[in-house]
Amino acid sequence: MRPAAAFLRWMVFVSAQIYALVWVRDDPSRLAADKAHEAMIMQRTAERRLFCWRYMDGELAPGRYMLGDDISALDLYVTVTSTFGPGRAAFREIAPRMAAVIDRVEADPRLAALWTERLF
Repeated sequence: MRPAAAFLRWMVFVSAQIYALVWVRDDPSRLAADKAHEAMIMQRTAERRLFCWRYMDGELAPGRYMLGDDISALDLYVTVTSTFGPGRAAFREIAPRMAAVIDRVEADPRLAALWTERLF
């Protein structure tokens, strides 16, 4: 797959499959019939995210970064969204190849101010 096509594929995938569940997890009552259903919604959306991370980890052949040796917005996007529920520990377990990349991205001195001021 050409680099631009792979970049677009995975940016859309993370947006549609991972990030799209934020609105549900922020307020599960939007979909739940009652309080008892909210816990099930949280569990199933966490499972869905893990399924998607596992799939992506299996499809990618990361180099230094997700799509090779050059950092891209995809690396930043995955680094941030990997902190969303069910959380980074679950992400590391299910997506070990991508976990190595996010460690590299978080350790990049060019991004230290970003992580300190905005995210972590």
